[in-house]
Amino acid sequence: MNTMTSKSISKFKINSNPVTQVCDYPSISPWLIGIKTNTLITGLFLLFLGGCSLESGPSNLSENEEQDTDFEVANNPCENNLAADLYPCSNLSLYAHLTPTDLGGQQVNDIWGWFDIETSKEYALVGLTDGVSFVDVTNPNQPIVVGKLDESDFPLKHASFGLDDFPACNIGLGSSTTAKMVTQGSAWRDMKVFDNHMFVVSDGQIHGMQVLDLTRLRAFEGDFMQFKEDALYNVLGNAHNIAINEATGFGYAVGVTQADTCGSRNKTGLHIIDLNKPKNPTFAGCYSDPATEVYSLFSAGIGYIHDTQCIIYNGPDDQHKDKELCFSSAEGAIVITDVDNKKNPKTLSTTSHPDMGYSHQGWLTEDHRYFLMNDELDELNFGRNTKTYIWDVSIINEPTFLGYHTHNTNSIDHNLFVRGDYLIQSNYSSGLRIFDLLDVHNASLNEVAYFDSEPSHNDANWNGSWGNYPYLPSGIILISDIRNGLFIVRPDYLNK
Repeated sequence: MNTMTSKSISKFKINSNPVTQVCDYPSISPWLIGIKTNTLITGLFLLFLGGCSLESGPSNLSENEEQDTDFEVANNPCENNLAADLYPCSNLSLYAHLTPTDLGGQQVNDIWGWFDIETSKEYALVGLTDGVSFVDVTNPNQPIVVGKLDESDFPLKHASFGLDDFPACNIGLGSSTTAKMVTQGSAWRDMKVFDNHMFVVSDGQIHGMQVLDLTRLRAFEGDFMQFKEDALYNVLGNAHNIAINEATGFGYAVGVTQADTCGSRNKTGLHIIDLNKPKNPTFAGCYSDPATEVYSLFSAGIGYIHDTQCIIYNGPDDQHKDKELCFSSAEGAIVITDVDNKKNPKTLSTTSHPDMGYSHQGWLTEDHRYFLMNDELDELNFGRNTKTYIWDVSIINEPTFLGYHTHNTNSIDHNLFVRGDYLIQSNYSSGLRIFDLLDVHNASLNEVAYFDSEPSHNDANWNGSWGNYPYLPSGIILISDIRNGLFIVRPDYLNK
């Protein structure tokens, strides 16, 4: 039992509508940020979130609801740059850690979160090699494993496929020279949330897209719950990820190479799904453009998109204002697509840079002026330090490469997100890294916090923090670490 005294954080107003409004965030961020130059000099100010057209965040908060955010001190505060006497850190304290075994699996992959507006509970949705684990993190010092959704029992699940069927298996985790038996599960699992439902895809196997009504978690009374999906979308077999634009209710599956339609190594891109009736998702359209092909260190298919962010555009380019656009990391390029017309999406621009190895994933700043991208293959293949690529996309049809920020580690950068004026990165072996974006226009990032969930090394390999979820109202950040499980952290400056 944790008997440490709690610290109170100011209440904040919620102004959100998950379907009709683009802005899905509180009008004032719960992150009361202590800004610094290089030494985190404490100086509190309220971080206002403007132009928040993101695919994610606490969009299921009701309008004008007031959320109380009282917090206990972390079980393992960051002291002398260590948490729990093991994990290197700065300005991020460790509340709790659950191993893959605690979560009901062998290793983890991606992660997402859900805030239940009816109960004010916060949940971690943790991807495993054979399903998704649900953890109540409302009390971050004492998380509760609620249950698990097993992966789908797709009719083709037990077939044997070779690597050519699932090209992502050739990159990083899961690499093998032998055919993969799908019954072994998959190293790749990604989930997103819309309208209180979770949508799950998987790569390296025939899986489909599972749909689970997350309000079923409310029935938890102490005994571990085993879930089966409420619906299974079987038009596609595999997908490397799925993005959801909560403002429109459309999902965009990427990395689809096995599908009845819109998904093969000869034609892939964005597999568009209407999610507005969550338990009855329907195919809505296909975007695939072979003209976007740009050389990269690895090619998974013609028009292949590895990840995307789709938003209602509210940036400086008036020509595209209020259009639904997707900003995609497409192996050798950044591709911007107008998906307003789901039956006839149009490529707006394709841009690249000769230093890129593999465009893996990226995120827009909240003013939609800059796009920050991670490259998953440059560190390992070119022998250089971690780099974050930064593009000025204020002219949608002509993005400009501003430069890249070079980190002081050589770990591989994986998934990154933006909240307010902060960039939150999962960089595999060097863990979670947080940067302010005050000088992003000069392609410069300023590190303000870190937590290393893989303390043994910072080498360029595929171990460590796969992903993070920084959008829960409380300000906690959920970290998934492939071998080490779930870490729950929170910036120390929230408590000052």
